[in-house]
Amino acid sequence: MVQDHDAGYKLLFSNPDFVRDLLLGFVPQAWVGNVDFSTLELLNGHYVSEDMQGRYEDMVWRLRLDDEVGGDWVYLYLLLEFQSTPDRFMALRLLSYIGLFWQQLEKQGQLTSDGRLPPVLPLVLYSGRQRWKHATRLRDLCYPAPEGLQACQPDFRYLLLDENHYPQNELHGRRNLVAALMRLEQAETPQAMGEVIRDLHGWLRLDDQTPLRRNIVRWIIGLIRRRVPRHEIPPLNDLLEVSTMLAERPETWADKWVQEGLQKGLEQGLEQGRKNQAALLRRLLAGRFGPLPAWAVQRVEGAGVEQIGAWTEALFHARELEALLGRADE
Repeated sequence: MVQDHDAGYKLLFSNPDFVRDLLLGFVPQAWVGNVDFSTLELLNGHYVSEDMQGRYEDMVWRLRLDDEVGGDWVYLYLLLEFQSTPDRFMALRLLSYIGLFWQQLEKQGQLTSDGRLPPVLPLVLYSGRQRWKHATRLRDLCYPAPEGLQACQPDFRYLLLDENHYPQNELHGRRNLVAALMRLEQAETPQAMGEVIRDLHGWLRLDDQTPLRRNIVRWIIGLIRRRVPRHEIPPLNDLLEVSTMLAERPETWADKWVQEGLQKGLEQGLEQGRKNQAALLRRLLAGRFGPLPAWAVQRVEGAGVEQIGAWTEALFHARELEALLGRADE
């Protein structure tokens, strides 16, 4: 499911119109006005480190950035990372990507005219329901260095777009593909989704926009399938067809939407309850047997509710940890 989600985003952002609207609409920095969007070029996001280990960046775009002061221009590289789940150490991952990417440019001789590394913009598009609470600056992940050593520590910040928590009042009324994408992600009802689809149908009417329309339809179908995975979606190729499908028997779609949401909430609640019981058992085990070895932590975290309950009941009668949880090599 996550792979399908990432593939859908890569499909959309392989189109330069999406990249243009992303920068113009959601990167409020003055230099964006100096970008030549006609030079947008999609690059290979596969890098190989010195130990021959392959690394992948979700998507890399290159475009010209004019220098108003010097009258020259440089290539700017946009590194897009698509996330459906929060990642505490995203800044560390991106530091690795950027280092490998710059290393590749240096080997290929693709430096600026004065022999320096070109600028990069690391940007994370996060579409998960849970709010992204992790640091966007590398320094905030590191233990504070003593005075004098601080200047020797690497540091940078990535831009984060938390789609499901972007203010709705700043999205409505904007003729922007990325804003429409975020409205679709935030849509709580089929009617709200249909409204966005009708907007897109009105914007994208040119013949040369046919591939873009089809990619958007494929992404929307994927979104609907995630919302109502137990409902069969017929093959659709046009935005108007999707809008018509949602408009037919809207009460039925709304009911399916709600039922799937309730089912998902119930499943998430049960899983959270299991995790809470496992955490309590780990604390009880540590109090009786001392610090837990890794195998014991892994076994408790992977156990079901019934097994956790059985271990908890037997805890105070067990003389050894392995007698309770089983042998370490099992």
